[in-house]
Amino acid sequence: MDRNKFEVIFKSESKRIFNYLLKILRNREDAEDLLQEVFIAFYNKMVRVDENSFRPYLYRSAYNMALNKIKKRKKYNNIYHNVAEIDNYPVPSNPSEENSNAQEWIKLAFQRLKPKEILLLEMQYYQKMNYKQIANALSLSVSAVDSRLVRAKKKLKIYILQGKKQQFVSNNRGLKNE
Repeated sequence: MDRNKFEVIFKSESKRIFNYLLKILRNREDAEDLLQEVFIAFYNKMVRVDENSFRPYLYRSAYNMALNKIKKRKKYNNIYHNVAEIDNYPVPSNPSEENSNAQEWIKLAFQRLKPKEILLLEMQYYQKMNYKQIANALSLSVSAVDSRLVRAKKKLKIYILQGKKQQFVSNNRGLKNE
């Protein structure tokens, strides 16, 4: 692919890739940093990328870089939690599950999914890719994409229902028995 097309590709794809990274990383600054890294890597390898497959290449690069970032973050968090336990400092809790609107339940449920599951749902619903396109982008068979999407959707549904149930229980704890 010709490097003269980089600016056009960057303008057309950067917002999508940024939103995808943001969903995986759940941190705006990390997503912005990785967005730059993804496009720098793409620019450096652009001559070897086929024009018809640059979008899957970008998503795959973003996915791999995001996973590496998450692994680094987990190492740091494990160290932080160990230090916090030793020194009896309170460890910050997860985002509040007390929010009752549906978007919050969905957001919290998405946070519980694995990055690979988020990627599949992102490609299908937000990028409007069909099973064959997803399979090609991720080097999977169409049947593997199908089964993984079914499992991801089931998990998402379970997590949403669990969030609603927890909200119901926490709302009713303060009620007096009459």
